[in-house]
Amino acid sequence: MNDLKLLLDLNGETADLYAETDRQARAMYQIYGFGPLEEKDIDDVPRKIMFEAGGSNVLAGIPKGNIDYLLGANIITFGADEVCIYEFENKDPSELERAGEGLYEVMLKEQASIENGAVADILATGLYSLEYDGTEDDFPLSTNRLLMFLFGEKARIYRNGILDDGKYDGFIKAAGRFMEDCDIEFEQSEGRELVLCTIYLMREYLNQDWERISGLL
Repeated sequence: MNDLKLLLDLNGETADLYAETDRQARAMYQIYGFGPLEEKDIDDVPRKIMFEAGGSNVLAGIPKGNIDYLLGANIITFGADEVCIYEFENKDPSELERAGEGLYEVMLKEQASIENGAVADILATGLYSLEYDGTEDDFPLSTNRLLMFLFGEKARIYRNGILDDGKYDGFIKAAGRFMEDCDIEFEQSEGRELVLCTIYLMREYLNQDWERISGLL
């Protein structure tokens, strides 16, 4: 996906920061700056969203009096075959590109794409890890950011209890059939949950089939 735009709309009661794209995609994003945001900790915890094609996918509504500076924004989209990572420029709102009456575009600074299978390979090396430490990996900055996002999501799923939360019931049943068919058994419950969280990421975000996951395990 290389058609993603990030726009700041000053025409409403609040300043809306939104993403515009011509295709649907699951995404995670982080926003840095703009002064105080209405939502707390938006810069610490990546937010999840399903981008709708042709629409204004609002990421944040910002009181106009709080638009002091723009430190940056990162957006990651998950497609059928690849993950796309976007880093938008660090600029003061007065320096943004005008895109219409009261409408400004935050320009793209860097873009990268990574095949889903390559990301799954990396996740498979950290089955029992909840944090990603990229200090020893020779990955591009964009890849490190993606892995930090995914390991953060894995930690949240694990802490919420993947075996206890009803929204994961369908996945747990499918994973149970998969483990039975492949004669896979986990000796301790904590390790079992960590592996299940990793498999969930591979299935839901990276579109890996069960045969591929079997090979990775």
